[in-house]
Amino acid sequence: MNILPIISLSWKNIWRNKTRSGVVIVAVILGTWAGVFMSAFMYGLSMQYIRSELVNFTSNIQIHTKAYNIEPMPEYFIPEADSIIQVLEQKAYVMEVTSRTKVSGLASSSSSTFGVTIRGIDPDREKKVTQLYTFMKEGDYFEESRRNQIIVGEKLANRLNQKMRSKVVLNFQDVDGNISAAAFRVSGIFKSPNSMFDESNVFVRSSDLSRLIGHPGAVHEIALLVDNFKNAPTYAKELSFGDALEVQSWSDLSPALAYTDSMVGTMLYIVMTIILIALTFGIINTMLMTVLERQQELGMLMAVGVNKIRTFSMILSETFFLAIFGAPFGVFLAWVGITLLEDKGINVSAFAQGFEMYGMGTVIYPELQPDYYFNIGILILVVTLIASIYPSYKALKLNPVEAIRKI
Repeated sequence: MNILPIISLSWKNIWRNKTRSGVVIVAVILGTWAGVFMSAFMYGLSMQYIRSELVNFTSNIQIHTKAYNIEPMPEYFIPEADSIIQVLEQKAYVMEVTSRTKVSGLASSSSSTFGVTIRGIDPDREKKVTQLYTFMKEGDYFEESRRNQIIVGEKLANRLNQKMRSKVVLNFQDVDGNISAAAFRVSGIFKSPNSMFDESNVFVRSSDLSRLIGHPGAVHEIALLVDNFKNAPTYAKELSFGDALEVQSWSDLSPALAYTDSMVGTMLYIVMTIILIALTFGIINTMLMTVLERQQELGMLMAVGVNKIRTFSMILSETFFLAIFGAPFGVFLAWVGITLLEDKGINVSAFAQGFEMYGMGTVIYPELQPDYYFNIGILILVVTLIASIYPSYKALKLNPVEAIRKI
């Protein structure tokens, strides 16, 4: 069967009513643009959340003693932590390493008391692994060499009614199980994207904290950044430092992040499918109107020998042309918008409080994997073909004699 005449006729038919065809094409453009851009926004939001959590709070890989993972007590520190760090630094995929002394305790001021995680850090190493130093709102990031400096989150500072140079008393347990208390002076106040983190964590020098818990140099946690966070689970399985230590990737440490990462791709296609389903009904409605308006014409074609397959192919081709005209332009517009905003971002400061609760910033940077554009094109093609089936079927049900007589 020669389909070229059918295709040529279909092409001419869609331009016979330019207004109607134009409305369908614009609907396809807008639907495609909205779906792709919304997907890019959601993907950028998810990836930004994951990267922020990994860089600022979780890291890619963490090492603890197995006992510390069961019960985070001060006495469960990592033996020979310096040797382990040296081994890790020789790995090609390890970008940065830092060690931390971590204990749970109470932060007290003259007006209030609040439970916190006390993080003893090496300021220089921590600077390479996390972005705490970029979140400083007041004061400095351990710039002075004085003992017992403490950096607190803005939310905790407000709760404890603390200001710069105020005294904070930390109560915690030492390695022998005794309760210790020490006074620290506020040298900095930070505000990170995660307000819950700001309220429940304080930072001191590891040398100060390890001395106060009764074991200078004690390390409870080793944190790593690797070349690609997606490969962290594989790298974690390769690392082994004896039965007493446990190496965990970010997916083990935060199952919620792992679930977000695994589901984000699926969610994008679900969103796009919902938009295309709505668009499908618009195409079906338009093409059905076209068939009903052209009953005489279709009846005449059938009467002169155009069989059902050719009639079906003609309506199918008309629908396909309408979609194929709008879909690439819609994808192109979305790509232009995403490209322009992937560096500048979209300011959502109006929803700052809600975003901060989930550890996200107030500027979202849309992004999308290149293969998604191709997959969307295939999805639009499939949806268009599905949308054309019912109008084509209705055309086949026409009786040529009755159709010719209709006015």
